Amino acid sequence: MLWASNLDGSAARSLGTVAANTSRPFATRWTGDGRAVAYATDDSIGVINVDGTRIDIPGLGQMRTAGFRLIDQRWSPSGKRVAATLQRSTDGKTDLWVGSLDRRELVAAGVFGNAFFGDWLNDDEVLVESDTGVLGALREPGQPLRKLVDRSAGSPFFDGARVFFLAGLATAGYATGIFVGNPSVWSVLPDGKDLRPERQLEVSGSLRLDGIWPDGRYLMHSGGDQTQYLIGPRSTSLAPSSLLRRAVVGADRRLAIGFGGSRVVRIDLAHGFSPAESAFVVLLDGVINPDAWVRRNPVP
Repeated sequence: MLWASNLDGSAARSLGTVAANTSRPFATRWTGDGRAVAYATDDSIGVINVDGTRIDIPGLGQMRTAGFRLIDQRWSPSGKRVAATLQRSTDGKTDLWVGSLDRRELVAAGVFGNAFFGDWLNDDEVLVESDTGVLGALREPGQPLRKLVDRSAGSPFFDGARVFFLAGLATAGYATGIFVGNPSVWSVLPDGKDLRPERQLEVSGSLRLDGIWPDGRYLMHSGGDQTQYLIGPRSTSLAPSSLLRRAVVGADRRLAIGFGGSRVVRIDLAHGFSPAESAFVVLLDGVINPDAWVRRNPVP
C-alpha cells in the first residue's frame, strides 16, 4: 500500500494499493508539482495522483531483461516529464531515458558514458553529470549536452536560482551519482553565466553534494559511506546516533525530514540548525523507498 502524509506526520492517507501479483514498488519519488507519487515496478513507472487515479509509463521490462534497473527518477517542475537513470549491476554501466505523461513512453536520452541525471532546471532542461567530469543540461533526447562549465565538475544541486556543484576530479559513481575527489564548491546560473567559487572545503576525499542546510553548511556524502554529513568548517554526521542517508528541508525551514534505512525521521529545526538528539523523532518505520516533497524555493 502507498501512503502519504503532511511533513509533520499528520493527515496520513492511502493513495492506492498495489496488486498482489505485481512486484514491490521501488525508487519512489514525488512528481515536481507535488500532485502525484511515482514509483518503479519491473515493467513500468507508475504515477498515482493524490486523488487515487493512476497513469503508467511502460518500458522498464525490456531494460530489466538487459540487466538494467531504475535507480533514480527526477520529475520536472510541472510533473509532466521524467528523467530516469538506470544502472546494470554487473558492470555499473548506466543508461539515461526521458519520458512524459503525455506520450507515456520512455525515450533513450543519448550516449553520455557513465552518466546520471540531476535536477531539472525548468520544464525544458535537466542536468546531466558524467564520470568524465562533464556537467551539462539536456533539452531533448538525442541532442548534445549544453555544457554549464568548462572544467571538471560533478554532483550538481539546483536550489531554484543557482546550480551548485563540486569542482575537481570526477571519480567513478556509486548508485547515487558521481563523486568528486578533494573538491571545492562552486555555483553558476542555469544559463552558464556568473560562475563563482562558493567555498573551499576543509575536508578531503571523494565527496558528493546533496544539498544546502539552512545555515549554509552542505549536505554531503563521503565515498561509499551511506551516512549523510553536514560539512562546513568541519564534517559532522547529521544524526550521530542514526544512519540518515538523505534529508529534505521544509519550506519554512523549521523542520526537515530525514530518510535512513526503513525509517522516516522528523528533525525539529525550530531551536537551531544543529539539533540535539531529542529533535529527531521517528515518524514511520518499516517503510520502503520513502520520499518527501516541498515547494522548490531558492536558498536565501
